[in-house]
Amino acid sequence: MVPRLTALVSGAALAVSALPAGAASVNAADHFISHQGNVSYSSNWSGYAETGGSYTSATATWTVPSVSATSSSTYSSAWVGIDGDGNSDLIQTGTESDYVNGHAEYSAWWEILPNYSVTIPGVTVKAGDSVTASVAKSSGSSWVISLADDTTGKSWSATKTYTGPGQSAEFVQEAPTVGGSQSAVAHFSTFGFRNLKVDSAGPGLVSSEKIILRQNGVDYATPSNPNSSGDGFTVSYTG
Repeated sequence: MVPRLTALVSGAALAVSALPAGAASVNAADHFISHQGNVSYSSNWSGYAETGGSYTSATATWTVPSVSATSSSTYSSAWVGIDGDGNSDLIQTGTESDYVNGHAEYSAWWEILPNYSVTIPGVTVKAGDSVTASVAKSSGSSWVISLADDTTGKSWSATKTYTGPGQSAEFVQEAPTVGGSQSAVAHFSTFGFRNLKVDSAGPGLVSSEKIILRQNGVDYATPSNPNSSGDGFTVSYTG
């Protein structure tokens, strides 16, 4: 993610590396994951990434997590996307669960790097809502970004231009950066990504693809192992 037009939230794509997690900047993919055995760590991503193919669509359903009060502002984003793991391209859409200025804030958004993310008009989400989101190539450089609040029946869809290589597909709970610095992770409730699809089929997730969000030696967001179908998992705040 890069800065929200309204909330000044920023982030970056994730690049595969054996180096430890690095600091974020607005216009560069300078977050890294560190591979340690069958587990990977990132300073801003928690979830799963499919790599090694040429991907043209990704879809997920999740329940918007609630956030509890914190003494300072904290942030979190749940999203589905294509690219960003191993390159600086990324097309994504998702929901925001933040605790800012003494209260919880929730919203839906879409983004294509390196441009700013944009709040989705007409879809007001809240904690506990079921949301289904997708990014899908239609033809050439035309992609359709869609997000629906299944609880309220409100939905949004738009066709955008995207020219990334489609090298990865992700299902992520992220700690974005704010004002150019890595944000503290919101204390979000445990929630699940479900009905995952990559190129219209189940992704067949395996536990070795797991990414744990670690900052300063602390694991703040940890995904579960995949379900028996390999098309879903939960994420918990563990800080």
